[in-house]
Amino acid sequence: MRYAISYVSTANPNLNEEDIADLFEQVNKFNNSHDITGVLLYAETNFFQLVEGEKEVVKSLYSQIEKDSRHNNIIKFVDRPVDKPAFDGYISRFVTDTSKLDSSNLDTYQRHVEVLGPAERKAVERVLQSIAGE
Repeated sequence: MRYAISYVSTANPNLNEEDIADLFEQVNKFNNSHDITGVLLYAETNFFQLVEGEKEVVKSLYSQIEKDSRHNNIIKFVDRPVDKPAFDGYISRFVTDTSKLDSSNLDTYQRHVEVLGPAERKAVERVLQSIAGE
């Protein structure tokens, strides 16, 4: 059985675009090599991440995420088993004011969260719409 955790957080104000690009590269490599699927988005000094994989791997990863000094104010709103994986791999996007998340990407992400329960799905959809500037 796969497990999912999702959260939002505030980026450390000392992070610059290069730091965030490096973080995304590290996250992609680690998650893809550990059979973790999901999405990481960064927009307007906030991170949104949904990770899914084997329960112990995801729980261990989230424990590391909580200790990471590159962000704070972590709010977890999904923490549950999922019947089937929502993502085929791991996706990360760096969203800025000039490169908003386009609606086709938003639709794709929203389709991915359909495996979550209704309350979690609604929360994730709100976050995604906020990131997209809708």
